[in-house]
Amino acid sequence: MSFIRKLFGRKPAVPGASAAPCVLDLQAFAQRFAGELRDAFPDAHIRIVPGAQNEARIDLSLPGEIQAGLQLGNIYQRYLSDPQDLESVLADQLATVREMQQRLSGEDEAAEAGVVLPVIKTRGWHETAMNQLRASQPHRSDEPFVIEPLAGDLLLTYVVDTPASMSFLSPKEAEQRELRGEALRAHALDNLARWLPELELKGAGGRYAARLDRNYDAGMALLFERWRERIEVRGEPVFAIAARDELLVCGSEDGDSVAELRAIAQEISRSSPYALSAGLFVWRDGGLRAYEG
Repeated sequence: MSFIRKLFGRKPAVPGASAAPCVLDLQAFAQRFAGELRDAFPDAHIRIVPGAQNEARIDLSLPGEIQAGLQLGNIYQRYLSDPQDLESVLADQLATVREMQQRLSGEDEAAEAGVVLPVIKTRGWHETAMNQLRASQPHRSDEPFVIEPLAGDLLLTYVVDTPASMSFLSPKEAEQRELRGEALRAHALDNLARWLPELELKGAGGRYAARLDRNYDAGMALLFERWRERIEVRGEPVFAIAARDELLVCGSEDGDSVAELRAIAQEISRSSPYALSAGLFVWRDGGLRAYEG
């Protein structure tokens, strides 16, 4: 639930509304997803690997020696957040697989230049991603991500965003683009800053939610100096960066708002399919710091 919705409460149930759909358990969801994959990719080899929500996956092998391990945790959590949206969830995942197939088969090489953008992730995400990579590609030796510490449990990585797909920028690719260290971060932030005119700030009275495109919302915290004059907060700006599409801010001297922000950050980080951190962060000395207040 967003910060603004939390402030104004949940909408009451509509009398006579249709009953909630039967919710699939993780096993049934995996079977349904695997069936959709088989229909969409009849030449693929598909295997469901059971486990807990954060461990279960579907191993997918496509012609051309293309292999992928599709982790079910975030996908299933997104489905649970709105079971009526099952078809949309599965359609999005099939589109992602098609984009991956095109990218790895070289069909979109002409568009691979793309735009380098910053993405906020967590240390837990990096650890999980590396474990998944080792399991699916045990002989791979190159580093797939550019990783920079950010604040608390947050870290910064980068993606190459094209009209057709999004892929993580590797150190090798960064070197090929002659983007190193501070130059890489500055380049990526300048690219993200092009979207500042589209940034919406909702709220008032020292409590705000920043909205962009549901993909790079959290990253707008990195550009705070460029939009801080659009809000009024008491004290230092305190952020909840609880999910990639949830960026919330209040002031450090507003104790009630900070307490509510902390509770909402914990709630979002538990329930969002795009969860990031349950902690709070303060903008200090030109950058983000873990907030201990």
